[in-house]
Amino acid sequence: MFSLIRQHFGRLLLVTLLHVALFAGLLLNVSFLAPHSASSAVRFQTEPVEVIEAVAMELETFERIEREIRTVEQERIAEALQEEEAIRREAERQRQEELRRQQEEQRQREAEEVARQEAIRAAEEAREEAQRVAEEARRMAEAERVRIEQERREIEAERASAEAERRAAQAARQAAEEARQAEEAERREREAAELREREAAERRRAEEEARRREAQARELEDQRRREQMEQEQRRLAAARADREASERRAREDALRDAYSSEVQAVVERRWRKPEGTRDSDLAVVLVRINPDTGRLLGFNVDSCSGSAAFCESVRQTMERLQSLPRPPNAEAVRGGIRIRFSPQSG
Repeated sequence: MFSLIRQHFGRLLLVTLLHVALFAGLLLNVSFLAPHSASSAVRFQTEPVEVIEAVAMELETFERIEREIRTVEQERIAEALQEEEAIRREAERQRQEELRRQQEEQRQREAEEVARQEAIRAAEEAREEAQRVAEEARRMAEAERVRIEQERREIEAERASAEAERRAAQAARQAAEEARQAEEAERREREAAELREREAAERRRAEEEARRREAQARELEDQRRREQMEQEQRRLAAARADREASERRAREDALRDAYSSEVQAVVERRWRKPEGTRDSDLAVVLVRINPDTGRLLGFNVDSCSGSAAFCESVRQTMERLQSLPRPPNAEAVRGGIRIRFSPQSG
């Protein structure tokens, strides 16, 4: 509202001044007509009616003008509001347009970044391809250079032969030819120097490759030797373990055999052979012995092929036994000891 007043301040001032002028004219008209109506009220009886009608007409005119002014002012205010709405819409449209433009620029920048990355990758691929092509071209150029050098040598040989034949006729051109030959020699020297540098670089690369392969071969040989040493150590450890186990078993077997012989001798000394025992009589008894004390824990006659008296003498002998020699270790009596009863062993 205040913005409308500021925008149409001149128009509002003009309308206000017009209202003031109309109101002042109305007041002047009323004051001018009042004395005449008081002094000649009798003679002019119809004048008040005309004044009232004039005042009424002026009021109607004033109201009509005021309505028109209000209408015009309302139309102006409506136009101002429409203009302000149009300005606001235009600003909103410009803001939306600016937002769309920024979004479009963002999309364009993203697309340009994608295109740039693609271009970088393409350039890298092109560079690698160019390097490969350049390397191939260099090899072809080197081969071509060798061929051209060979042809040049042949041409030089032919030229030298022809120059020897034309030397007498070309005395005037000898200085220029010598200068050309000197320049050619300098060029050949440069080419030879470049060739030597390339050959030296190639030799260095070959030497580095040879050193690298030699280092790899040494590393492989060291690895193979380490593996062989580890295998040999494992084999020696296994052999040592087998040997120690064999020696341990041999010692245990020897101790067991010695203890069995000792037990056999003790039992034979206590056995009372019955009369009529035959040489073919044989009995085998399995004896269980306490490994710590040598006390007889029990026995079992596995087999007896003699007479009843022979078998009974074996049983009685085992029952009389209370203890046997103390075993050297538990392994010597593990599983029991078998004792043979035979007339020949006694």
